[in-house]
Amino acid sequence: MVIRRVRSTLLALALFLGLGSSASASVVVEHASIPQETQLAQATVLHEDFEDDAVGPLGSPWSITKTGTSQARIESTIDHGRVLLLHGGLATDYLLASRDSASSATEIVMQVDIKPASGASFIWGLHGAGSSIGARRIRLQREPGSTMLVAQTAPSGSRNCGDLPSGVWSTVTLKVHASACSHTFDVLINGKATACTGISTGLSQPFTYIDVMDASNEGWGGDVRFDNIDITTPAVQSAEAEEIASQVRAIPMSEDRPVEALPVKIFVPQMMR
Repeated sequence: MVIRRVRSTLLALALFLGLGSSASASVVVEHASIPQETQLAQATVLHEDFEDDAVGPLGSPWSITKTGTSQARIESTIDHGRVLLLHGGLATDYLLASRDSASSATEIVMQVDIKPASGASFIWGLHGAGSSIGARRIRLQREPGSTMLVAQTAPSGSRNCGDLPSGVWSTVTLKVHASACSHTFDVLINGKATACTGISTGLSQPFTYIDVMDASNEGWGGDVRFDNIDITTPAVQSAEAEEIASQVRAIPMSEDRPVEALPVKIFVPQMMR
């Protein structure tokens, strides 16, 4: 028998996709599958895995500014498919590759896989609004000869987050919280919290672009690879959607029964019971 069930992720999808006044869904709700706190669906601002990019120099939609021998290229790897290679010259060479990623959300998450070679350095940045140059960005950087991932922004300055080892892929996540009066951010490495948690920043929406840099400082450079860039924001949850979630959670746990005429349009894939 084919039954449509609303699970927590599908409820979140309904809250994201719905919010309309019409309702045609008659679904069966499995109460035990709904968490205490409904998770909101994620809206994708940017997804880039470079698989559609040609091997060779990094091109549009990225903008490149450079001097000296520093390069940004797409290369094919055995372990990660096609990736972005930042090759930085070790003298006063300089390269900045930037890409638009506009969002007016007050909560934003940027995630990227990074594999630095031994001794290599880089700067990865998220930019937006702010009262000064330093406040309009959060930089995640690794300095020459160090494996420490450092977060730099105003007014907090530079903060050591955690170890970003050489020669292996690590997933770095930056979460910016700009909905409160005091804006903060968190940095995670491979899904685990670091010392950079709840750090103050002046960065605010609208968020505008990301960039990767080989700084012109003497000694900065080497090979750093990047892949799977994802920027997401939580979907807006209206008062109407919150009411729907409350109604669903109120269904007795012992019952499997239809919820008629929910005031949202719900897409629920069929599952075999």
